[in-house]
Amino acid sequence: MKKFAPLLFFLLCFMAAAQPPQRIISGAPNFTEILFALELGERLVAVTDFCKYPPEAMRKEKIGGYINPNMEKIISLHPNLVIIPKTKSELPKKLARLNIPVLELPNESVADVLHAVSAIAERCGVPAMGTHLKTQMENELAQLQSRFADKPKVRTLLVVSRAPDSLKDIYAAASGTFLDELLNIAGGENVFAKQPALYPKISRESLIAFNPDVILDMTFFNTTHTTDTMQTALKPWYDLPVINAVKHRRVYLITDPSLTIQGARLPQSARLIADLIHKNEEDKP
Repeated sequence: MKKFAPLLFFLLCFMAAAQPPQRIISGAPNFTEILFALELGERLVAVTDFCKYPPEAMRKEKIGGYINPNMEKIISLHPNLVIIPKTKSELPKKLARLNIPVLELPNESVADVLHAVSAIAERCGVPAMGTHLKTQMENELAQLQSRFADKPKVRTLLVVSRAPDSLKDIYAAASGTFLDELLNIAGGENVFAKQPALYPKISRESLIAFNPDVILDMTFFNTTHTTDTMQTALKPWYDLPVINAVKHRRVYLITDPSLTIQGARLPQSARLIADLIHKNEEDKP
């Protein structure tokens, strides 16, 4: 019997590994949203501090942030799968040394998000649900894109960050980002698409030179604004009245955090962009 012990141990390990994971940790908000969209929320034992949707996610255990997670917390939860974004982080190696299974996924483009839906569903033993969700997302995005296919593109600036009280340190989304893809799907044209960096820093001179017709400012995402605070947040833009977007009052503050998370709500984010950039010029933000 002793000579069969190693083989028995191997078979038990193989059978355990073959079982769909029941204790999952999500290392990013978009993966958390996908897990809930796949109805796998009950298997989720922990999320990052930044995972706030759906509301049920906020009741899960927290592991800190992805950049510097609490390894002791992760170990104490005994996960049999940790899903993390593919970066240059040392986290995958640390988890591997602890024999904790890892699913590492890229998450920059729309294609990456759709792949993540399939990959997570497959790994968790619900491939049919993954196919259904992915197909639904693809269809909604395709329908939106066809709606604006024959209309003039709206020249748009996607601001992902800036100084709260000025137009200093402006960073925009360029080509190669999921925000740029969503803008194109929604019938927009990214005025800074051809920059060498994914999120280039933009000068006031460049703003004037490229002269966008619409500005979507995501600096204040995940915050609540009254009419007064909204006007205060918009005020720095009024210093550049030569820009078409400012002149025609087509600068919009994005406070919905879904637009910054490349998860299962991508179609919703694309519709939000479309609703804003295709508003009539006389509409006020």
